[in-house]
Amino acid sequence: MKYDEYEMLELFEDEPLVMIDEQTGIFTYRKIDNYGFKLSLTISVHESQCSVSLSYKHFKGLIFNFELEDINQIKGENNRLTILGNDGNKEVEISFKPHFSLKTVRL
Repeated sequence: MKYDEYEMLELFEDEPLVMIDEQTGIFTYRKIDNYGFKLSLTISVHESQCSVSLSYKHFKGLIFNFELEDINQIKGENNRLTILGNDGNKEVEISFKPHFSLKTVRL
């Protein structure tokens, strides 16, 4: 799985949380918007998988949570997170501004 750490840093405005240790290749990026919504992206580089979840500070459960397999690339450009499958097609596109919005192509 390909992704640019600097694109992720710019998009999420924070360093990722390293799950277990760097060698496992599992990282979590988080972003909280001005309204209290928190978007989390967990990447498993070696397994070519990721999960995306959205929660809200005044809501106990998750608004949504899904996992994607066979991921080829994750891009972070123009305040937008794009997840591409192994066939090169968009699987999911998440806009960060003016608020989080999700567009699924295939789920």
